[in-house]
Amino acid sequence: MKKRKLNKKINPAPFYSIALAAIIGAVIILASGNSPLTIYSKLIVGAFGSGNGLQQMLLQTTPLLFCGLSVAVSMKCGLLNLGVEGQLYMGALASAATGIYFQGLPQWLHIPLCILAGMAGGALWAFLPVWLKIKRGTHEVVTALMLNYIAVLFIEFMVNYPMGDRNSSVAQTDVLPSSATLPKLFIKSQVSVGIIIGIVLAVILAFVFKQTILGFQITLTGAGIKAAAASGVNVNRIMIVTMIISGVCSGLAGTVEVMGTYNRLIQGFSPGYGFDGIAVAVLGGSPVTVIFSALLFGALRAGGMALNFGTNLSVKFITTLQGIIILLIAAPELSENIWRKLRKYFAKIKKREG
Repeated sequence: MKKRKLNKKINPAPFYSIALAAIIGAVIILASGNSPLTIYSKLIVGAFGSGNGLQQMLLQTTPLLFCGLSVAVSMKCGLLNLGVEGQLYMGALASAATGIYFQGLPQWLHIPLCILAGMAGGALWAFLPVWLKIKRGTHEVVTALMLNYIAVLFIEFMVNYPMGDRNSSVAQTDVLPSSATLPKLFIKSQVSVGIIIGIVLAVILAFVFKQTILGFQITLTGAGIKAAAASGVNVNRIMIVTMIISGVCSGLAGTVEVMGTYNRLIQGFSPGYGFDGIAVAVLGGSPVTVIFSALLFGALRAGGMALNFGTNLSVKFITTLQGIIILLIAAPELSENIWRKLRKYFAKIKKREG
């Protein structure tokens, strides 16, 4: 039997968007009085030019990977999970509480217990918006955004009062026992095995979407609720299951930060990873490609720290660059049209010179 060749074309839109974003970013850099070559070289060297830079990139990539997977899963079902930030915080709280209040357990039991608690915390916070959508018809985006503020403020209360470290002037919990902390990948580094957990999770989710009935039903529901219902799919159940899976991913983002990066719960530990996860998911699209988009945004974050030295360009330039990338990805035809016009323009110049 002859093997059928799969003619899978790679979608060039993300590459166009990244390239155009780099060009637009260069214009912004020039307007600020800096050299684009200098700034971009600093970004690359800052992320890849040293061991510390690589570790910082992996450190920034880890929560972005989980958050990107969370948003990507919900988008597969036609839902937009904008509550990732709140779910991340609730997962962090649940895992930290389990680590602090369930002491005396062996490491082989304590670590999985904390991880499961974090997954449950994120799942519960993700369940609420979809339950309200099904029962009351409220839009999941509105309720998820409101729940973000509730979660952040609740954690702020917890780390300042009931769970706060009385010997610290910083709003944070006591240090987790060693039995509840994730092993580190490098000596004297904050990078933990959390990033490996994230990669394994991405592979598992890719398998679910490509090889299981659940994955097919989620994708079918995302393509059209009415068509999915007509095909016999229990749409409400699928939406609930999808949001729970999404919440599990978000909860793991907070769990890994607590158990792997800081070894405690700290007020405001997330600089907006949940919202950056939207950008990661939009650029990545599928669970496996989300790994690479998370690495890209992690590299931008790590490299952006180098802008504090030798330049007058604000670190917020990285946020601007991320926004431009997402804007161009959201309008793929715009990116392709711009590239088409640029090619025609340079072709004309080449003919004139010829």
